[in-house]
Amino acid sequence: MSRRRHDTSLIVIGKVVSVNFPKRQVRVRPLTDHPERFVGMRQILLETADGRLQSLPVEQVKRAGQNVVITLADQPPEEALESARNAHVVVRERVPLGEDEYYIDDLIGIQVVDESGRALGRLYAVYSTGANDVYEVRDAQNRELLVPAIKERILDVDLADGVLKVDPEGLLDGSDED
Repeated sequence: MSRRRHDTSLIVIGKVVSVNFPKRQVRVRPLTDHPERFVGMRQILLETADGRLQSLPVEQVKRAGQNVVITLADQPPEEALESARNAHVVVRERVPLGEDEYYIDDLIGIQVVDESGRALGRLYAVYSTGANDVYEVRDAQNRELLVPAIKERILDVDLADGVLKVDPEGLLDGSDED
């Protein structure tokens, strides 16, 4: 699940899933459609759960299945690696996205409407499921609507006006419909 950034200029590209202190390594699960961003990194910028930023020098980056293993250039203090556990790997630069690709932080909070313009709520969270993302929409009563992020459901994204148009057919229970 995505979460609100403490520093909104930072973009999450991964999450530290394990730390190997003797080998100076952190294993990262990429949370980006562009995992090549890790290749050639000279510094890794981590945002801990409490919002602290920590920059560590990188010696080597290699793929390990679905993950990336980053070997640090210097042996950091043990507490620095411990605080890295479950931290997010963040960057400040955005890579250009293709058509119909959006940064999650640009979508969070956007108004969600159906094809007729009826307000359904605001985009609250985005879940990566493997096959496709799922958008969690919450209305004013905090009721949730889960919308698969597929072409058949996402009709239009207008970031300038802050509106996401979806086809909710079959996703709303009878009490939510007019």
